[in-house]
Amino acid sequence: MIETLSVHSERTTAAPETGRLFVGVAVDGMTAARGGGVLSYEVPARWPERLDVGQLVWVPLRKSLALGVVVAIDEERPSVEVRPLHAPVEPRFRLSEDRFDVARWLARETACTLFAAASPFLPPGVTHRTVEYLRLAISPLELPADLTTAQRALAAILVERGEVSIDAARSATGQTLTTVIPKLEAKGVIERVARVAESSPRPRTERFLRLLIDDQADVARSPKQRAVQTDLLRQRRLNRAGDGDLTATAIVRRRTGADRATIAALIAKGVVEELQIPLDKAPMPRPAPAPMLTDEQARAWRAVENALERRDSDPLLLHGVTGSGKTEIYLRAVGWCLRHDRAAIVLVPEIGLATQVVQRFVDRFPGKVAVLHSALPDGERYATWQAVAAGKLPVVVGPRSALFAPLERLGLIVLDEEHEGTYKQESDPRYHARTLAEYLAAKTGAALVLGSATPAVETAWRANRGDVTRLTLASRIGSISHGDDGRRVPLALPTVEVVDMRQELHHGNVGLLSERLRDSIEATLRRKEQAILLLNRRGLATIVLCRACGRTLICPLCDVPMVYHRDRQCLICHRCNERERAPHACPTCGGGLNYFGAGTQRVEEEVRRRYPHARVLRWDQDSVRRQGGFGAMLARVERHEIDIVVGTQMVAKGFDLPLVTAIGVVQADTMLHLPDFRSGERTFQLLTQVAGRAGRRAPGSTVVVQSYTPEHYAIQAASRHDYNAFYAEEIDFRRNHGFPPFARLVRYLYRDPSERTCVLEAEMMARVLARHARARMVDAGAVDLLGPTPAFAAKLRGKYQWQLVLRAQVLEPLLDGLPVRPGWTVDVDPQSML
Repeated sequence: MIETLSVHSERTTAAPETGRLFVGVAVDGMTAARGGGVLSYEVPARWPERLDVGQLVWVPLRKSLALGVVVAIDEERPSVEVRPLHAPVEPRFRLSEDRFDVARWLARETACTLFAAASPFLPPGVTHRTVEYLRLAISPLELPADLTTAQRALAAILVERGEVSIDAARSATGQTLTTVIPKLEAKGVIERVARVAESSPRPRTERFLRLLIDDQADVARSPKQRAVQTDLLRQRRLNRAGDGDLTATAIVRRRTGADRATIAALIAKGVVEELQIPLDKAPMPRPAPAPMLTDEQARAWRAVENALERRDSDPLLLHGVTGSGKTEIYLRAVGWCLRHDRAAIVLVPEIGLATQVVQRFVDRFPGKVAVLHSALPDGERYATWQAVAAGKLPVVVGPRSALFAPLERLGLIVLDEEHEGTYKQESDPRYHARTLAEYLAAKTGAALVLGSATPAVETAWRANRGDVTRLTLASRIGSISHGDDGRRVPLALPTVEVVDMRQELHHGNVGLLSERLRDSIEATLRRKEQAILLLNRRGLATIVLCRACGRTLICPLCDVPMVYHRDRQCLICHRCNERERAPHACPTCGGGLNYFGAGTQRVEEEVRRRYPHARVLRWDQDSVRRQGGFGAMLARVERHEIDIVVGTQMVAKGFDLPLVTAIGVVQADTMLHLPDFRSGERTFQLLTQVAGRAGRRAPGSTVVVQSYTPEHYAIQAASRHDYNAFYAEEIDFRRNHGFPPFARLVRYLYRDPSERTCVLEAEMMARVLARHARARMVDAGAVDLLGPTPAFAAKLRGKYQWQLVLRAQVLEPLLDGLPVRPGWTVDVDPQSML
């Protein structure tokens, strides 16, 4: 029977000469509450091709069609009534047995449907770009004589065109074909096929510049024009372009700060010419040279190289302070893989915030690197995916989804900044990239490198137990050569000063910036260097309140205060993005409105007021959308067009900015007191990471951390760059309260417009979970059920939210058949309880 058939049964089969064939299909749109989302179907007698386990098919689901993956094949009829398969998907795609095994493991580990677990392996866009076609199933000479006029009209179109989409057939015949198509199918005249819509992306091209004048000519007039001419002259002399004097326009602009107008002016003067060349014919730049390793790096690299050679998949934790050269170890490991005909995956937390890291891989391995992420246009993403599958691009760099890239002979997986919360997927399948990477590495024999200056507490705990090998880089790499051997002098980490804002208030300072932070900014500006100010909150005011009647302006859909954004003159809910025009008076009593709290806009205003001659850039989600994205903003900072950056946690993410010598954390407590057991860890990580942006090229940098709770161990440890001190306090807290790594959690969340429905459903789910624990014979003392309670966001987008949290010292016995009632979201090992 299909219900019990293993996926490891015969993987390819055709319909038998006699009898029927039945399949189990993991169907899109199903829920885990119904048999894991697997339904039974009959294979039609005139099915056009052989069937494989792992193959994509179209199936009827309720009153529509859905995509599915064949998971089992059997000749025995299921015990329930079944419907026939609808059509195969073309071009034919089948999940390999290895990837199907991963999908089955993922479905179990994350309590999701098998289709949800398999879908990340599918070609990009297949789930929403599939079109249904018709074609003749017989020779035109075999057409029956008893066809109706409408049937003959459709058959004639298929004879003429060969294959037609259903929409095109309806248009050509002028009929809906509602009965015509099924009747022709029943006669065996036509057959359906679902085909992935062809995406024909424009050929990718790149612009290149060629210098047209000799080395002595001095034609350029403006400083930027002269900078471009000088840069191209230097390239000509170094002969680094790889093909004559051609240099990519983007590289020249990045190095010189030139805009399109500057390039156009030089073209008009005959100084340069610009060529647009297809990428597959573009000159390949020479690989960027590898720097000499420090002694610490060399020791770490020997350990990684040993794992690569032995195909040892046990995790390696590269624990290195900011600026210690972790990326160079990753680059060496990828280079080893390429020399040994193996592939590599390099994960970054967010592709937009990792442009510098990605560029280093592209520069070191030109023509070998695929950058895969969801922001790519469909056509480009599909073409890149195909190039990876064909083995043309053996190195994949991207966010967590890059783990599903169709690489063969995998030799290496790297998780840069392995502690980042963005490695957890927040929709099905709700996997953590670190957990999935460990499973993939174990299956393939790939080396696994986890890199961080502030490892996740769970990772550090495993390293202390010996389950993960720790490789330490304790020193920053300086830029100053030392002696004749090319070694570089280590740089000291920046000095961190903690300012007690309670004392500032006591001394009459009611502003956002302490006296010490103001002094640091002024000194930085005098030295013509750069400063970063961090406040992890957008907007101008976080609470808008009427003091006359006490009303706070609340989001009507979420019941949380709306945030005032002055640049847009509107109130925005930062949970659901609901927007309202900012009122001039209280909607209830007509009284005046007061604005409390601070976000990046308010900090920006105060900075501009205090330093009117400084060039200030606000860097948050609002400004990124309006200023051309992360890359454009980063380029302005790199070219020193900006003196002070005011931003959210985006500015703390892995950027290497040589001129940044001052950091100010405006309010270090924004996350510290949230009802989440990871709040202390996240505070420590954010403070350490943002401090790491300073002083990466020269000593003497300072970091000023402003706090109303400066005595907290997370803030104190961050001020001393002391991970071990933080870990000692944090692990005691988690042990005493039964939080990971001393227990595993499963969070159940239910949403409904009726709060009463939420309460009743939560109580029902609690009883179901209790029965499940007893049925699995789990010791009652080893399982806790916390709740049901309202979620931290008790209402979101017009729906109430209630939650249950299952806590178990050993979760594996409970994962088998973990119950999921309809409407519930299940998150195994949640990264946030908010």
